[in-house]
Amino acid sequence: MHTSAHLFTGGCGDVRGFANAGFTPVFGANHHPASVQTARANWSSMHVREADIQTIDMRTVPKATVLVGSPICWDSTPAGGNASARTQEALDFDQPGDKPRRSEWTQTRITAWEPIRYAEVHRPLAYCGENVPGFGTRNRALFDAWLCVWDAMDYVPVLACVNAAHIRIGDLGPLPQYRDRLVWAMVRKDVGRLPDLRPRPDAICPDCGPVQGIQHWTNLRGRRVGSYNRQATSPTGAGASYFYVCPTPACHQRVEPVVPGIGEVLDLTVRGHRFGDGRPDRKTTPYGEQTRRRVQSGIDLFRGKPFIVTLRRNGRATSLDVPIGTLTAQGGGHHYLARPTDSLKVDDVEYRSLTIEEKARAQGIPDHHVLKGEAADRRLQVGNAVPVNVATWVATRVKEILPA
Repeated sequence: MHTSAHLFTGGCGDVRGFANAGFTPVFGANHHPASVQTARANWSSMHVREADIQTIDMRTVPKATVLVGSPICWDSTPAGGNASARTQEALDFDQPGDKPRRSEWTQTRITAWEPIRYAEVHRPLAYCGENVPGFGTRNRALFDAWLCVWDAMDYVPVLACVNAAHIRIGDLGPLPQYRDRLVWAMVRKDVGRLPDLRPRPDAICPDCGPVQGIQHWTNLRGRRVGSYNRQATSPTGAGASYFYVCPTPACHQRVEPVVPGIGEVLDLTVRGHRFGDGRPDRKTTPYGEQTRRRVQSGIDLFRGKPFIVTLRRNGRATSLDVPIGTLTAQGGGHHYLARPTDSLKVDDVEYRSLTIEEKARAQGIPDHHVLKGEAADRRLQVGNAVPVNVATWVATRVKEILPA
């Protein structure tokens, strides 16, 4: 029996993924009380500890076949000197109040050094994790040093860059969310095999028909860490990290992965409020001018059909037939469903944020998965969760190379 230990349970996306792949989760930990309750509610046999991960003596943690844990970004650690940078970039245009001071930001994940402490004690066959691609590029010196430590401990790093909107594994298809991730598996050298973490999304080639695309990197020098370029108007991939091409040797033209639309997980029986009446939590406060312009552009672009408005830097109105942008660790409070009326006036648009349940589905979390805590707690867990299809894919690939 292969087991897994999870150092940051969050919304339990990685626990769900490894359980899907046939692992038995034996340990979980989190500093967030509601996240601990969520883990216990879904896996009653798993030992779950409420604690700051940095304070745990790893000798008191059960030994598992595979360790799982996704660390905080280098620039968000206390030593990184930039604890607020990544979080502030995603603030809603209409978020009330002033931006928090840097001293008010709290660490929300394990550091990259906690898995090393566990591996030093228990020597798992593999350690798996994920983060934004910038984890491998923003502070290259620290990332390189981190990989060297794993090598010195006799582990081989296997890295891959994937998008949750492209990954299919078994019955779990791609998610309606464009979420770029750097994933890794540090495999103990005496295992003797390495997992195949090359993504092969379903795609349609104009000449060859249905195919499974292969990654094409625009910069062939150095480590391949970066994001997917989904701009179909840039066939050369200029300025991007990678795109997909047809696998047929004589073809190799660019192909776009087949992706689901966010409309597939929306509950259209949930009604919104009239845009012109302002924010429902502050009835006399109108929406900001940038939000208003984005709603107007959606009305013009989609000719009265429902659409999504994304309220963050470079956000725009998008169709329900395509995935939404990344749900953030703050709970993904940047995506709104807009439903124009026959008048096609901005003020008459029916407007609401996506529900917690809809965001959870966009992360691949099934409806039967229990999320504990108040609404803010559940939003945080959903935003912090590893996409379930990505976790299941990594867990399945790693399990294939482990000894029976």
